[in-house]
Amino acid sequence: MKTEEKKILFLTGVFPPLLGGPGKIVEGLSFGLVKQGYSVFVLTFGEDDKKERPYRVKRINLALPKPVKFFLTLWHALKNCKGDTVIYATDNYTSGFCAAIASKITGKKLIIRFTGDSVWESEYASGKTKSYITDFQKEKHSFFVSLKIARRNFILKTAKKIITDCEFLKSLVESFGIEKEKITIINNASEYYQKNNFESQKTGNKILTIGRLVPWKGIDVLIKSMKDIKNKIPNAKLLIVGDGPETNNLKNLAKELNLSDSVEFLGTILEKQEKEKIYSQSDVFALNTFYEGMSNVILEAMSHALPVVTTKAGGNPEFVNQENGILVERDNVKEISEAIIKLLADKEYAQKLGKTGKEKSEKYTWQSLVEKNIKLINELI
Repeated sequence: MKTEEKKILFLTGVFPPLLGGPGKIVEGLSFGLVKQGYSVFVLTFGEDDKKERPYRVKRINLALPKPVKFFLTLWHALKNCKGDTVIYATDNYTSGFCAAIASKITGKKLIIRFTGDSVWESEYASGKTKSYITDFQKEKHSFFVSLKIARRNFILKTAKKIITDCEFLKSLVESFGIEKEKITIINNASEYYQKNNFESQKTGNKILTIGRLVPWKGIDVLIKSMKDIKNKIPNAKLLIVGDGPETNNLKNLAKELNLSDSVEFLGTILEKQEKEKIYSQSDVFALNTFYEGMSNVILEAMSHALPVVTTKAGGNPEFVNQENGILVERDNVKEISEAIIKLLADKEYAQKLGKTGKEKSEKYTWQSLVEKNIKLINELI
């Protein structure tokens, strides 16, 4: 079969201009696949960013009712499953479910990139569970949660190949009863892994955190930690990049703690140059997350030579250790503040960790990610 006949249909809930790791992966992978002669079609949600791309993108309006979005996604998926197509989905929400149904109907082979459990995420975000993601899987659940679990498992069992980005998520998928032979680890790649030519603009003791403002990112505790940090480093400042359902709650918390001058909410930053500027101004990267696979933002921070303070949750210990950062217990204000104070007070130590982290980040290249994905795709065509 000729290379130009190979077709990839991506279904992803997140795609630029929407922020998120899956969108970055799909965009970077699509460019790489097109260069290799593949025909790429991306089916996603949101508004058109008017950016020209060497492949087709179909966007479904996010404002539509859920049933309408589901049927439109399924219809477009089935419509574009012609010829020698491999379906590739990046989640186990609507995109993954429609991809699995389309695979069943058309017989096209399915790849699922699993970077998080949709069932646990929705239950935790709504406050219906406080359990850690692995403990959640062992608990008894209501009828409706059990239905969600059945949907998730249907998606994973339908897939011919499942990609995770770390050992932690591979083990999690195996705990669902999925055979390990189907699962392949392909690490993420940072768009910033190349040499950073943006000159450092450090003007103070700045702590950076980036992510969706959702409960399991634990940004409220980072804000609380600023009290202790400022007692030792008076000019310390926390920069929060991102947006989400917790935005107003977090802003109110900063006001209640009289930290409005020390906590800056920068919102969503889309422009690469602006993001580079924020990294260059920062001294420490902190992520108080309850759950993580291979964190794209940690990888980006490492590539900018920032020492990392993060939790022992999920896949974090696979990429952060005493050589490039400090691991702490989640929501432990004392441990978090002490780690950040140590790095801000000892610049030589912080620079040493940052240098090691940058060297480590450089092995996670887009070339490697694309090559491993193409190898997997070729096994199915």
